Amino acid sequence: MQVGETIYLDYQASTPSDPRVLKVMAEASATLFANPHAADHALGWRAAAALDIAASQVGNLFGLQGDDVIFTSGASEANAMVIRTAQAIAGRSGKTEILIGAGDHGSIIKEAEACGLVSRFIALDDSGAPDPAHLKNLLSDATALVSIVGVNNENGAIADLATIAELCRSNGTLFHADLAQAPIALDLDLLDLDIALVTISAHKLYGPKGVGALLTGPGSSGLVRPVIAGAGQQGGRRGGTMPTELIVGFGEACRILQSVGQSERESLATIRGLFVRCLEEKQVATLVGSLENRHPGNALMRFPGRNASDLLARLQPRIAASTQSACSSGSIEPSHVLTAMGFDREMASECIRFSFGRFSTEQQAAMAVQFLSEALAST
Repeated sequence: MQVGETIYLDYQASTPSDPRVLKVMAEASATLFANPHAADHALGWRAAAALDIAASQVGNLFGLQGDDVIFTSGASEANAMVIRTAQAIAGRSGKTEILIGAGDHGSIIKEAEACGLVSRFIALDDSGAPDPAHLKNLLSDATALVSIVGVNNENGAIADLATIAELCRSNGTLFHADLAQAPIALDLDLLDLDIALVTISAHKLYGPKGVGALLTGPGSSGLVRPVIAGAGQQGGRRGGTMPTELIVGFGEACRILQSVGQSERESLATIRGLFVRCLEEKQVATLVGSLENRHPGNALMRFPGRNASDLLARLQPRIAASTQSACSSGSIEPSHVLTAMGFDREMASECIRFSFGRFSTEQQAAMAVQFLSEALAST
């Protein structure tokens, strides 16, 4: 995607809403404006019915039913609900530990730090994904929850979800996966994987900002503890009037992705591969990690001897990319993901995450390489 003179290469921070999503949201705003919890008139019924359809669309993308979907304000709230659930488990079982991937999103790490339970971190393997062998060593009778990012938002590494799920199941431990980045990267059947709780976000899959969901596997819905009790909406699992337009857009985004996901992944991998290959052939940057088991649109590149923040500043307004996840953007501290991968401060400061998506083209990738080459040559 190009917006004016800027090539957008920050899809893992946020995807632009698909025009088809915007269309159904506009229609919903015009015709489904009634409170979906108003049970005494037809307009309320119609809004509620639209939410049911959207819930099914979201659930279907992950092999679940609409009843398995708890809509939230976004991934951060869903992650907070998971930590509340761990607190409830600890209260009745005496289990006091939470195991978290060392490269997990800040929203789960910060919530865990503040919850009063003991947080321990699962080391990353060579690819930058949570290491199942280290998790196996950490699991104990004191473990209330295991939480990992299924597809890392910085390095693009895809976790071994099946192995981690089996380890948690064998230990009788609740397993949560933050899969906000995963739908674009791989097909997911949560029933087959047997993951109890899953976090997703609409604006990571071409839907609107301000809405996400916590997905519940078989038998786990009753465990969930809300952050917002409200007046008991969504069966008491999350209070507050449901934002019909946002949820309808979320459902449409999931419907579209379910139909085109595989072909888009192949296209993304081709575009990303062109970009990485051109930069490496020019010997100005190297890919951090391997192309195997990686988000098809992720290119975390290291520019040895170059400060990434300075380089991005020189590229403005021609390229939109990130030195680390958007929630940490502007921080003077090095990326905690890169630190967990063994990078020192200097190495981490040389890395830029470029991420491609639905509206990226090979031409845009080639232009980005040209802009980078010019910026590097000018210093």
